[in-house]
This record gives sequence, C-alpha cells and structure tokens, in this order.
Amino acid sequence: MTRVDQFARVLVDAPGLPPLDYRVPEDMLAATGDLVLVSLGARRVVGVIAELHSASDIESRRLKSILKNLRITAPLGSEWLQLTRFAASYYIRSWGEAALPVIPLALRRAPTPQQEKRMAGIRNVMPKTDACPKSRVTSPKLNDEQRTAVNAVLSQKGFASFLLFGVTGSGKTEVYLHLMEEVLRGNPEAQVLLLVPEINLTPQLVGRVRARFPEEAVAALNSEFTDRERAAAWLAAHEGQARILVGTRMAIFASMRHLRLILVDEEHDHSYKAGDGLRYSARDLAVWRASRLQCPVVLGSATPSLESWAKAQSGAYKLLTLTKRAAQHAQLPTVVLTPPPIKGARSMITEVSREAVESCLAEGRQILVFLNRRGYSPVLSCPACEWVSTCARCSAFTVYHKRENALICHHCGWRRPVPEACPQCGNVDILPRGTGTERIEEDLALLFPGKRILRIDRDSASKKHAAEEAFRKVHQGEVDILVGTQMVAKGHDFQNVGLVLVLNPDAQILSPSTRAREQLFATLMQVAGRAGRTGERGRVMIQTRFPEDPLFAALAHQNYVEFAEDALRERKENAGVPFIHQALLTAEADMLSQSLGFLEAAADAAQNICGDSVLVYDPVPMPLVRLMNRERGQLLVESSDRMALHRFLVEWSSVLMKLPKPGKITWALEVDPLEA
Repeated sequence: MTRVDQFARVLVDAPGLPPLDYRVPEDMLAATGDLVLVSLGARRVVGVIAELHSASDIESRRLKSILKNLRITAPLGSEWLQLTRFAASYYIRSWGEAALPVIPLALRRAPTPQQEKRMAGIRNVMPKTDACPKSRVTSPKLNDEQRTAVNAVLSQKGFASFLLFGVTGSGKTEVYLHLMEEVLRGNPEAQVLLLVPEINLTPQLVGRVRARFPEEAVAALNSEFTDRERAAAWLAAHEGQARILVGTRMAIFASMRHLRLILVDEEHDHSYKAGDGLRYSARDLAVWRASRLQCPVVLGSATPSLESWAKAQSGAYKLLTLTKRAAQHAQLPTVVLTPPPIKGARSMITEVSREAVESCLAEGRQILVFLNRRGYSPVLSCPACEWVSTCARCSAFTVYHKRENALICHHCGWRRPVPEACPQCGNVDILPRGTGTERIEEDLALLFPGKRILRIDRDSASKKHAAEEAFRKVHQGEVDILVGTQMVAKGHDFQNVGLVLVLNPDAQILSPSTRAREQLFATLMQVAGRAGRTGERGRVMIQTRFPEDPLFAALAHQNYVEFAEDALRERKENAGVPFIHQALLTAEADMLSQSLGFLEAAADAAQNICGDSVLVYDPVPMPLVRLMNRERGQLLVESSDRMALHRFLVEWSSVLMKLPKPGKITWALEVDPLEA
C-alpha cells in the first residue's frame, strides 16, 4: 500500500519566519517534536517539527525534504511547544526564534560524524540517582506559619498562583523543600522546577536539595555551565531522569513531561527578565506554564515585586505570609542610620562605623560590608584640567581597577592600562574619584590589620566555581569581614553575621529611574536580612545623608507592606506600572540621527494604527546613548488595556519589518520593559 505523502511544519531560528513546510521522505519516521536537519536557503539548520499533516498549501513538488531526523532523544512534548508558542506570541517574536535558542546548543548543532560520540559524552555527565542512597537529611519541623503555607499549596486542586511573602530568614526555602517532598512522594513520576535568580545561588541550593533528596537525581541548569553540562541537565529533565531541576531563568524552558510544581525564589529579582534575544520574564512564564499544566506555582520573596504585590492584593495571587524568623530565638536586626563621611575624607568608613565593626569582631561575629559598586573607584580624574577616564566605545566612564592597573568599561568590557599622566594636560597627579569594593577592601585591611577580609563581586568571582568557594569560606568561618556587591545580598544563610554595614545607598535614592527606589528597598531589606539569622540579634548600619526619607522608616521597621502601599499609591497616581502596560522599541545605528530617524518613522506608523487605546511617546536617546560604538534611541508605547496593546504590537511589528533601515540599523521590541 502506497504511503500518503506526509509534510511537516518545521520551526527554524530566523526572524519573522513562520513554521516552514517540508516534505517528510518516504523512508523517514517523524513525529511532532522531533529535532530535524533542514535546508534554509544556502544553510543547513536544525529545526523542530511543530506539526505533521498530509497536505500542503504549497505544491508538493516545490517543497524541500527534511534532510535527517536527528533522533537525539524522545520528541519534545505538546506542552513545551505550547509554552514556546505562547512566549513567541506574547513577546512578539517568530515561533522559531522562541523555540530553538532555548534548546541547549550542544543539542541543536548540525550533526557531524562525531555526533554519536558527542551525545555519549553528554549522557555521561547526566545526573544519576544514587544506587545506594546516602542518609537522608531529616526534615526540620515546620513552625505554624510554615505549615499553614505548605498545607495551603498542597490542598489546592489544579492551578493557583501563591505569593509566599516572608521576612528574611523566615524559612521560605524550608517551605519549598517540604512542598517538593510531598509532591514527589505523592506521584512517582512527578517533577519539580525550582527557579533561582543568580548563578552564585545555584550551588548552595542544589547542595541543600541533594542533601534532602539523596535518592533523587537533581539537575542544575545555568549559564555558567558548559554547553555539554547544560545539555546533560536539559536531557535529564526532558527524559524524566531528573525529577528535580534547579536553575536560573533559562530553566523555565526546560522540557519536563511530568511537571507538577513550579517554585520561583526571590521572585522580585530583575535577573528573571532576559535582556537580549527573546526578552522574556521567567517569573511570568512560570505562572502561565503552571496555568496550562493545572498545577500550583509559588512565588517567594521578602520584598515582592510591586506587580506581584498588586496581584496579591487584588486576589489574583493567594497571599501566604511568614512573619517571624524560622530559627529559634532569631530576631530581625536593628537598623541604625548614621551620616556618611564628610567630603574629602580618606575613607568611606566613618569613625562610628569603624567602632561598630570593632565591637562586632570582639564578639567573634562576622561583618558584611555592602557597596553596590565594584572596582577601586568609578573614575580617574585630573584635578588640573578636569579630564575624566571615559570609554572609547560607550558614553560611560571607565572604572579604575587598581589590582589590574587598568581602566575598564563595565558596559562593553573595553579596557586600557592606567596612563602615567593625564592624556589631556600631562599632569602626573591623576586621582581616583569615588569608591568601589576594591578600595573598601584596601581600607579595611589598613583599619583592621590581621583580620581575614574577603571581597566577593563579579571581578573576584569571575572564574568558574570561584563564588562557590568564596561563600564556602564565609560559611566555614574562615572570613572575618566580607565585602561585596549585590552578589552577597540575597539568599545566603550566613550563620554568624552580626553586623551589616551599608555604604552609599544615596546614589540610588537620587536616581531618576522609576524602579530605583523599589530596587533599593529590596536590596537593603535583603542585605539587612543577612544579619542575626541565628542566636543573638544583628545590627544594620546605613550611612546616608537622607535619614528622613520614608524608605528608611519602612526599612527600620522591616515593613515591606508600608513601603509597597506607598509605592503603589504613587504609581497609580502617576499611571505607572502595574496600572499601565508598556512596550519599548529600541534602535541602534552608527549615528544617533539614524536611530532617531528610524524611531520617528516607527512613531508615524504607530499613529496610524494605535487608535485611542495606545499612547505613543516621542523618540528619545537612551540613557546610555553610545554602546559598543553604536548610537541608541528608544520609543515607548503604553496602554491601560493589555489586549489592546498586544493587538497593536502584532500589527506594528509587521510594519517595522518593512521600514527602511539606513546605517545598518538594528531594532528590538521589548514587552513589559523593566526600564522605560
């Protein structure tokens, strides 16, 4: 019997292209979700079969055939295809642009004669279940609030979004672990996804999960891993070998056929929003994915995003609250505001702060000094002619890194050696202006000789596993004073930190960014929460010129609710997010006039289709105008009606594809931007 001609719609990673039709060769077995090799123009690329059918809109004789079915693993499931299709639709990309890049590179390379050897190597690093399980770590007894939270989630039939709002140290992670335990115990095939915001948090949490579930294969997924390691974790989750996956935002796209619970730790963190490519929010996709799977999703934070808090207040999310610290006798730290040093002082650490550090050291406790600025100083300057060190490729200062004797741009990575004299006037007395973590580390070594001082930031922890080793030293008591940036502010369960010293929060208070205060409050609450997590009460000292600011009053009482209600009231009065929905069109070119010219044409086109429901602003230069020798502009559109905005964006994006683009213009459309 002759087989009916079979055709496949294949997703490929190409801007603007819908699924493409290909003929399935008569001798090929194919299924929806298979990875296949196809011809795309002059290239051979890997795609995903999105649909099989027996007829084609194009004459079959004109169709190319699929070159090869890779058969690397079982086909990708319909739930994963639906997830990527929704992400493509919501974030205004082609389906292939959403689906292919989230598959690990090692699995979507065009096959070679070494493919089987490569796949064997990948499978060798897949997480294995212990043949002889180690002793299981005993589950700590939950307090009443934790038990109430766990029971609320477990009693939910089908989908619900929970916001787990708990003060720092209240045991949110223990709630996650108990939920995982119950879900996995109740279903031998069930899988759990735990999302974390930062790469440096993953090893600590994975270790804790593995200790709790020694009989399970636990996979970890983040961008620090090699292509082979990422592929191994992804395959382990896809094939059901790993029932627990812990990962950063990329893990939301992991194929998990039996996913029954999604947990999002530190849900407020901006790391969940991708900054390039498909500019998705892993937190928001977690909620959508759970709704499709009809399973619960738990968003946890001591400082929820204002968007999530508003949804909890409206009833869209179910609010679960933990008001006290989980460790017995642990109390929230006291917060003390103190003036910063006078202008021209040699050190950012005042006498009052120095005495507090000495007192804490005398008690045998650790100190965390927090400054969210790495490097030795933000800029070098010449007092004679006012020259300042700037990047050759960006409209930004270059940061002075003393140990490397280099000026480095933190935006593009451009660097140059520190000049021996001012390049402009020849003055040899060029000076550092401002202070970064490297300089604070140096000051502390002079103030407290003999003390073990450790700095953790992106410079000191740039090598693989460096952050993991640094945090191990802190936990093992091998560090007296820890200096760090945001890397040390959240998620770490430091047992012996008695004092947190916060330097220079004022720069963010004065920032024009609409989210600056929200970010600062979250950061200060998180870093303050590292103190006094067990035993004696901790202290938080904040050096600020604005002690009367309401933000500090809410912080002193550890009162997120007070801060959030004030912030939401202000947002509502000013028609800001979450009471408005936004999209941001950015363009870059060799010259700013070209970028703005494209955006002006885009604005004109928008006016023809926006109607009364969408507001189109004027194009403006981006805050960082030049980046990597490209000049950048932006155009904001917004609406109080999300569906109206989406309909507009779909039509507008098709128009943007057709606009002239002189000067090698590139553009990107971002839905729900963090900064607008």
